[in-house]
Amino acid sequence: MTGLSAAGRDIAGAIARRWFWTRLGWQDVRQRFSGSLFGSFWITLNLALMVTALSLVFSGPLGTRWSDYLPFVASGLVLWQFIQASLNESSTVFVSAADTIRNAPLPLSVHILRLLWRNLIVLLHNLLVLVVVLVLFQVRPAPAAWTIALALPLMCFTLFWLCLLIGLAGARFRDVAQIVANLLQILFFVTPVFWPPEAIGAGREWIVALNPLFALIDIVRAPLLGDTIAPSSWPMALALAAGSFAAGLAAFARARTRVAYWI
Repeated sequence: MTGLSAAGRDIAGAIARRWFWTRLGWQDVRQRFSGSLFGSFWITLNLALMVTALSLVFSGPLGTRWSDYLPFVASGLVLWQFIQASLNESSTVFVSAADTIRNAPLPLSVHILRLLWRNLIVLLHNLLVLVVVLVLFQVRPAPAAWTIALALPLMCFTLFWLCLLIGLAGARFRDVAQIVANLLQILFFVTPVFWPPEAIGAGREWIVALNPLFALIDIVRAPLLGDTIAPSSWPMALALAAGSFAAGLAAFARARTRVAYWI
């Protein structure tokens, strides 16, 4: 119980220092594109080019109309890049902040919030592409689009605990970064990001239904595009959130004091 209480105080202390990790997150994004002509809008340009390329190549083979496929790909990539970047960076989040962790009396979870905040900033940049696409193709959200206000916070909540869990594992074992990167690369192709779920064919629906990352994307993308959320998506997303919370909190309570020695 002492470990859980200390872990809870750490997270509460990190949230209370919002001014600290939000400023650092903005600084991270600015430094990444310091000196470039377009600055952080390179993020938006990169996404726009990727959406266009995927739409030109795959809309024909998948038998979908350009007007339907491009919004589907744009919304899927926007959300996937947020998830992928957060999980990829989490494997080295504590190792990268080693000097700060050793020398500054800050809550450890500050570094997770900083990571999520800078990727949320990137997500907001990418939403510009999505808004243009939705307006251009006159996509009307579904009546249940209000659920997006619940789905996005749930996604962030889940990612916080997953990033914390991966960050702890990455601090202890350096191979975790390669494992996470390779696993996400595989998941990109087996997750309906740029291909519609029905394209997987009969008898293979379980691959989509049991994919928790698809669930996180689907509960946001489907109502945004005026589609129906898959029946398994909300239960799977809630199960992932509960599981990541339980595993992340337990691991944090057990390993929080050891991170400074691991890094």
